[in-house]
Amino acid sequence: MPFDIVPSNPGLTLRPASPTDEPFIRRLFREVRSEQLGPAGLPGPILDQVIAQQFRSQAAGYAAQFPDAVSLIVMQRATAIGRLLLHRANEHWHIIDIALLPADCDHGHGTEIFDALEASALKRGIGALTLSVLLTNPAARRFYLRRGFVEIGEAGAAHIAMRKDLAV
Repeated sequence: MPFDIVPSNPGLTLRPASPTDEPFIRRLFREVRSEQLGPAGLPGPILDQVIAQQFRSQAAGYAAQFPDAVSLIVMQRATAIGRLLLHRANEHWHIIDIALLPADCDHGHGTEIFDALEASALKRGIGALTLSVLLTNPAARRFYLRRGFVEIGEAGAAHIAMRKDLAV
């Protein structure tokens, strides 16, 4: 499938990730997880070890479960600000992971990305978008509900599965 997820904001683009993006992807993961785990009060070196282990586990798990996933880097002008990991099947697209640097949240980028993702899926006749969200991430859950996703059940012990049917 050719790459055609194009946000309407010309300063915001998505491009395929390459091996040279790994340092950015690690930094993105570290910044997002540090915000989430910060309240736990772990000392810096221990927090760094926990985050590094979580990164390795997540990367291995995603690779095993979604070997043909498309990894995209979200760019604001010429600067990487996020990542979208997407599994594109014929009947639905599953958003495996989406993350923006904390400093780039609450600027409408998530809405732009989801609008572009939905438009691209509709153009291809895809019937639904699916994802799972951490129970401990109420802000993301509210965002997805505002975007028209509905909760369809549990996805493991720590996640809620969500789905948005598209009018094709």
